[in-house]
Amino acid sequence: MDRVFRRIRDQLATAPDVPAPPPPAPSPDPGDRVEAFRFALLRAGGRFLEFAGEDEARAAFPDDDGETGIDHADLLIADTGTVVRTYASREESRVSLVPPRSVFLATPDLIVPGLPEALDRLTDLHRAGPAYTVFVTGPSRTADIEKQLVIPAHGPRELVVALIGTQVEQ
Repeated sequence: MDRVFRRIRDQLATAPDVPAPPPPAPSPDPGDRVEAFRFALLRAGGRFLEFAGEDEARAAFPDDDGETGIDHADLLIADTGTVVRTYASREESRVSLVPPRSVFLATPDLIVPGLPEALDRLTDLHRAGPAYTVFVTGPSRTADIEKQLVIPAHGPRELVVALIGTQVEQ
């Protein structure tokens, strides 16, 4: 066993110094749910845009080529930048999960701090009838057994959240 440890020490002694990674960007004020959601969504690889109204948001994403699916979010989870959408059936989810670009429209009042609050709100949504819920955090991705990340894996390459009612029209 000593021989193994000696070989490890010898290898470490000749290994080049690797600089430490930079510190993570400071987290936003937890009281500011919009900023917390934006921060987490960007960290997950999504895009965050703000618009005065829904018409303005829809106009920013003309779907001339069938590459964009636009839908309304039911909830946004600030901790993770996750979009939550509930559908009555799996087939209905195709509008936002099949096209290469998923755009979810939402208002600031839909932002909840974390998963527990989202699950509490989902209970009410499910009582109303829909039963198929999707959680979307960033572009579709997967990793194989060798930890090789693949984006997109089996869904949208791009996730955009368009927050409505946060900019003043000029």
